[in-house]
Amino acid sequence: MRTLRFVLAFLAAVLSLPIVEAHAQTASAPAPAAASAARTVEGRVRRPMERGGDTTGMGPVPGVWVTLHRVGKDTAGPVDSVRSDAAGRYTMRYTTFGAADAVYFASSTWHGIAYFTAPLRAVDARGDDAEITVFDTTSRTFPLSVKGRHLIVSRPDSTDRRTVVEVFELSNDSLLALVSVDTTVLRPTWSVSIPATALDVRVNGEEISPNAFVASNGRASIYSPIAPGIKQVAFTYKLPNSSFPLALTSEAGAVVFEVLLEEPQGTVSGQGFTAVDPVSLEGRNFRRFLAQDVKPDTRIVIELPSTGTPGRNLYIAALLAAIGFLMLLVLSRSMQRAANKRVGAPVVPTLRPQEPAVPLADRLAQEISALDATYARQQNPSESVQQAYAARRTELRAALGEALGRPVDDR
Repeated sequence: MRTLRFVLAFLAAVLSLPIVEAHAQTASAPAPAAASAARTVEGRVRRPMERGGDTTGMGPVPGVWVTLHRVGKDTAGPVDSVRSDAAGRYTMRYTTFGAADAVYFASSTWHGIAYFTAPLRAVDARGDDAEITVFDTTSRTFPLSVKGRHLIVSRPDSTDRRTVVEVFELSNDSLLALVSVDTTVLRPTWSVSIPATALDVRVNGEEISPNAFVASNGRASIYSPIAPGIKQVAFTYKLPNSSFPLALTSEAGAVVFEVLLEEPQGTVSGQGFTAVDPVSLEGRNFRRFLAQDVKPDTRIVIELPSTGTPGRNLYIAALLAAIGFLMLLVLSRSMQRAANKRVGAPVVPTLRPQEPAVPLADRLAQEISALDATYARQQNPSESVQQAYAARRTELRAALGEALGRPVDDR
């Protein structure tokens, strides 16, 4: 349930920009000053060890710098630093200052990667609150398990594009931090395929820097280190409505795979997917589809209702063709009369018998023929185009039957 709350909160941040901006403007107001208070942080720096560790497999990291940081809206930066002793322990005393909502935490760097404590809330922070766990690194590629994958698809916007949000919960189940290595080509620490029609791909969240995220050649890749444990990767992109139905694969699989669709008629098909209770966010309702223990390379298809544009285009194309033919006929007659005047041909008024009106049955038959010809030129017509063609042809055949006074058979 905590995962679903995170996804919904992230979705609110992405799809409700005015709300986020308003919040940011409110948050930019100066925070009240805090009274100075003396505090202490007393912890240790540890790392997993194959040999020489304690009963939990952890051992001390001696002689590394531990830095106390302060982050507030007024100022941010390091406050103090000290080296860990032979047992990996460290102690720092400090005095709070400035904005009341400032956050203090300790960090240490090991093999080029920074590791942090949780925010230090207590006056005397010690034990687990002040412990820093660091890891050895490896550039050896190994798969990361996907504990959760969440895919959210919005309604189309004014440009007929849909915003898609993808959130992954990656698990590094080893005791080593995975890093990318710049050999001939820099290898990502993790990547996943994205639709070839994806536009404006952007990384979101605080765990991945935009500088460590690249989207190209149909893949989204990250190059930042991935320490043991769970890491959340979130990004967004836009898809033209014509990209649906959308087919994708689970690649590495997922313990939980969730799809949220803002379209009430949207459906998800794939092994193990079932519709569950919908969710609501900021007045926007989403259908929810869920699957568990999804195997690698499972095929998933997301189907959404068509906007009806292809069907309208078929009708408009036939209408424009008819109008174009009439305009061409009028233009050719005008040019012929102008040519006769230029050569001095006498204009002799003539009386022509009134042309008989084309019978209604003939006009309907001609319209059916023109509709069939227009449809025949469509390459791989979509389901909506087929439905529009069939509906219009049925209407015309019914009208033709009434004009002839008998049913009309296709020939």
